[in-house]
Amino acid sequence: MTWSIGEIGALATKAARGSGLDWGLAEEAGYAVKWLQRRQLPGVMALCRYLSWRHHGNLTSWPDETGAHGHYCPITIGAAYGDGAFGDEVQFSRIKTPLLLIPFVAIRITKKPLEINIGSSRFYLAKDQIGYTNNDTAILGDSAPCQISIVSTSMPNITVTIVSDLQRVPATATACVSVLENFAKNTYAPATEESRLAGAGAGLNEND
Repeated sequence: MTWSIGEIGALATKAARGSGLDWGLAEEAGYAVKWLQRRQLPGVMALCRYLSWRHHGNLTSWPDETGAHGHYCPITIGAAYGDGAFGDEVQFSRIKTPLLLIPFVAIRITKKPLEINIGSSRFYLAKDQIGYTNNDTAILGDSAPCQISIVSTSMPNITVTIVSDLQRVPATATACVSVLENFAKNTYAPATEESRLAGAGAGLNEND
């Protein structure tokens, strides 16, 4: 089974909300997942890892500027960066699941390309273009310091460029999609006696 980018974005939003984000940040999480998947980067897996880490007691509240448990939330920091809360060039001591930060950095791309150093990986972002040094487990790093800087050359020492616009999420994401679906269930209102009686079936009314 595969999923459209729209379907996976909606699920990511509900999953993020179900894990404790407010609706505004949950929508930002959905945006990040869609942006990454369209560029053949594992956004579904990244969000799955981050929400699972938080769910297992590693983060009891979304971090402020000091970072919670020594980590910055990639959605909170990313949304703030995209909104201009930081200068173009900035460094963070440790971002959790830092791949989720990339889509928000891309929002700030105008004429000057940006380079993002995430641990051992380097990303290059220009208008309608993305390149990176590692297409392996380093991209899905657990946590890493992140530095965003302006670059004046095109694709410095980076050979991989992605310009395609992928429209579906492959079946290889099935396990992570299931995790997101479980988080999304937390957004559903619990059944009440009134809702059960109003639902399908005879309820208390017998028609025969």
